[in-house]
Amino acid sequence: MQQAFAGRSYWVKADITSHSYYPDKNIHYFDLVEKDERSGIVARVAANAWGNGSRQIKAFELITGQPFRNNIHVLVEVTVSYHQVHGLQVTVQDVDISFTIGQLEKQKQQTLARLLAENADAIRLAEGRYITRNQELPLPPVIQRIAVVTSGNSAGYQDFHHTLVNNGFGYTFQLDTYFTVVQGEANAELVQQRMVDVFQSGRAYDVVVIIRGGGAQTDFLLFDSYQLGRVVARFPIPVITGIGHQKNETVADMMAHTAVKTPTKAAELIIAHNRSYEDALLQYRQRILVRAQQTLAAGNRQMYLLQQDIIHQSRNILEVGREQLLHMRHGIGRGAEKLLRQPQQQLRFMQAALLTRPLSVLQREQEKLRQQQQFFRMLAPERMLRRGFALVYKDGQLVKDAEDISAGNTITIQLQDTAIQAVVQSKSNTDERGTDI
Repeated sequence: MQQAFAGRSYWVKADITSHSYYPDKNIHYFDLVEKDERSGIVARVAANAWGNGSRQIKAFELITGQPFRNNIHVLVEVTVSYHQVHGLQVTVQDVDISFTIGQLEKQKQQTLARLLAENADAIRLAEGRYITRNQELPLPPVIQRIAVVTSGNSAGYQDFHHTLVNNGFGYTFQLDTYFTVVQGEANAELVQQRMVDVFQSGRAYDVVVIIRGGGAQTDFLLFDSYQLGRVVARFPIPVITGIGHQKNETVADMMAHTAVKTPTKAAELIIAHNRSYEDALLQYRQRILVRAQQTLAAGNRQMYLLQQDIIHQSRNILEVGREQLLHMRHGIGRGAEKLLRQPQQQLRFMQAALLTRPLSVLQREQEKLRQQQQFFRMLAPERMLRRGFALVYKDGQLVKDAEDISAGNTITIQLQDTAIQAVVQSKSNTDERGTDI
């Protein structure tokens, strides 16, 4: 029987079970099993890998990020031997890495196709990129209230928490944890339920962060599940994923608002987002300061120009006023001179009138005086006496009225050259109209 398998190798598709590894000997022991969806395991054979086979398993783990362990589906090249004591034995010589990767990718593509077909209202494909309802949600300007879906003992959560809390900008955050198992395809429903718990909490979270601390490729299979992909795509709060894988992009990453590689990167993303808002505020403040300075400078410039204009206009007004004053002064001088000339002329007229008028008056008065002199000369006593008149004195007083003389009175009659003493015998009235002087 040994000779029947000698020099021959076979490629076998099988699942790994009962795996154990001995590092000191660099030997793997496991079973290769064939499974049926209805009846379970239908065939089993013991296998091992050492030497070249062990080296190929190590290469498989390095390239896929998937440890060689139980419950993975592989395509391996084996040789068969038979021992009388140990029986039939299978030794792994090589592992088809592309087969495992292809199987996982095939499952993911099937999940994505189903998501598109059954959730057309929330997921669409545009230019090779999946656009989801969650991705179209706006991030709040500042992220502070955060729901974290993660494993309770996750080193990734510790990294996330440490990076977020010890940020260099002094930002503070409210972190609410929703712990669950975040590995193993069968646990997708547990993660989905924790997302439902976040939704039903009634708390106004800014974002939901799904994180884990890395692991093998098959550890991320739950993030390629239809259930989790659907809930992330439809979730009404922006979802950030940071599940610790460095090579592949999971379905949950494609459906989430924002996907980063690690929990630390998720924390850095949130800090950078808040910092961006603060920078924008600082820029706005700087713009306001610059605009205020520009406005102030413009105002000062306008004030300066206005001041210069006022000075210029004032000077013009003063100059015009000065010219008007000069004209007025000249006008006043001329007017005053004219006004003065008029009284002077009037004075000259008056002077001339005064000079000529007294002379005529004087002449008239002199003429009157001459006439009066002639009259008085005519009335002079001596002349009257020469004409035959006489003066009568009584008791040395000139008699002016005949009533002053009575019969028996002694009177003196003064003629031109003679004075006569007489005694009044009688007196009688005479008619004066017959008197001829």
